[in-house]
Amino acid sequence: MLSPIKESEGGAFSALQLHFLRRLNRLLYLRVEQAEQVNEPGLHLIDRAIYSTYCDAVDLGVTAEAQKLLHRTARSAGRAGQH
Repeated sequence: MLSPIKESEGGAFSALQLHFLRRLNRLLYLRVEQAEQVNEPGLHLIDRAIYSTYCDAVDLGVTAEAQKLLHRTARSAGRAGQH
């Protein structure tokens, strides 16, 4: 399970940056948790929302943090698939 972005992690971010990082984190969590229950078009919509939110985070200057979320999610999904 992905951990939420904590206030202490968000200290150096503006409110808008933190908003998009949290949104990205939530969408990534949704993608991992709903992969089995959602049909292909639904997954495509989630993936598009993830991409759009990632682009917003990049535009706001928090690329490294957004990439950390993506990599953390990929590792979590990989471990979940091993069970």
